[in-house]
Amino acid sequence: MRGFLIALTFLTRLPLPAPKVEVTSEEFSLSYRYYPLVGLIIGLLLWLLAKALTLYFPALVLGALLLVAELMLTGGLHLDGFMDSMDGLLSARSPERILEIMMDSRIGAHACMALFGLLLLKFALLASLTPPQFSILLVMPMLSRWVFQIGVVGFPYARPQGLGKGIHDTTRWIPFLINGCLVLGASFFLSGFAGLIAFGVCVITVTLLASRISSLLGGLTGDLYGAFIELSEVGCLLAALPFLGKA
Repeated sequence: MRGFLIALTFLTRLPLPAPKVEVTSEEFSLSYRYYPLVGLIIGLLLWLLAKALTLYFPALVLGALLLVAELMLTGGLHLDGFMDSMDGLLSARSPERILEIMMDSRIGAHACMALFGLLLLKFALLASLTPPQFSILLVMPMLSRWVFQIGVVGFPYARPQGLGKGIHDTTRWIPFLINGCLVLGASFFLSGFAGLIAFGVCVITVTLLASRISSLLGGLTGDLYGAFIELSEVGCLLAALPFLGKA
């Protein structure tokens, strides 16, 4: 339960009581096992919001409200990593310089362009959902907070230290695969064939991206973990939408 609360506190901005005992670095690192469950809670809140607001607002407004709601729930936590990653990867510099750019707190043109494209596409996809398709809102954050761990467990870490280093060092194949089976089953239960398609597309996409980037940089970073989460959310919606029931 403590690990779950640590993960919930880290991944969301929900008003939770502070832990009575200070969180250790080991406890924080091991809380990754609860990330998909936290994603499911985020998805449940988005699903409830969509169900309630679809009665009162047109699709475009509802899509914008869902996007803003998710940003508020997560504090845009993973967007920071996405922007830093895009600044570096799109700079077409040497691997060493890419890692330096990713560590720079300033936002460059590449980050702005990538952020605009990502949010525009996510908004369009959310606005395209009809009430019978809202189940994918449950799958999207849950799946993304598991599938990024392919990069964690399957590829080296590119820096000697960092926020993602502890997660990389403590992630193990067996808990990862068990969680994957649970996420796969939940995706099928919630969204049927569309959930399976989304699962497969996200797994393939993250594996290919992680492999390509790791071969370029000699490993991955915490920023890239966040970028994989953001890209997986959009990929989940994009892959599932053509197969979701419309009636």
